Amino acid sequence: MDKRNSIMEIYFNTKDIAKRNVLLKQIVFDLPENGKDFFLKVYKKERYLDMRLTAIRGYAAYASEEEVAILMKKMLEILKRRPESTPYNYQEYEILRSSFLIPYLLEKYQYDCFKKFNEQLRKQYDAMPEVFKGIFTCDDKGEHIQLISPAVVRKKIEDFMQSEGCI
Repeated sequence: MDKRNSIMEIYFNTKDIAKRNVLLKQIVFDLPENGKDFFLKVYKKERYLDMRLTAIRGYAAYASEEEVAILMKKMLEILKRRPESTPYNYQEYEILRSSFLIPYLLEKYQYDCFKKFNEQLRKQYDAMPEVFKGIFTCDDKGEHIQLISPAVVRKKIEDFMQSEGCI
C-alpha cells in the first residue's frame, strides 16, 4: 500500500474531525489515482459544508461537469437551509468563501453550479450582521488566517448577543 492509500485509509478510520480535515486537504493536493471514489465517499460522509466542498474540489479533478453539478445541487439545497439551523454560520461561510474553495473552483472550472452556489453563499453572508464578518479566512492551501483577535471577536459577539436579547 502506498502512502496516499494509507492516508485515505487513516481518513476514514479517524473520528477526529480536525485530523480528517488536515488529511482531506493533503489528499486534495495529492490527487491520487483512485481519488474520484474517495472524494465521493467523503462528500457523502461529511456533514460540514466546508468539508463537503473540499471533497467536491477533489472530485472535480476527476469528474465531469454534470457529475459535479449533481453534488452541487444538493450542496445548494443544504446551504439554503443553513440560516434556519445556524443563523450566524460565519465559520463555514468564511471557509467556503476563502481562496481555498469557491474562488478556486470558480476560477479553475467556471461551472454554472459553482456560480449559483457562490451567489447564494454571498446572499446569505451579506444578510448576516457585520459582527460575524471578516473574523478569519483561509489561504489558498486551506490554512486558517485569523483577521481579528479571538478576544475581540468574543467581546463583539457577546455584545451583539446581549443587544439582541439572546443572553
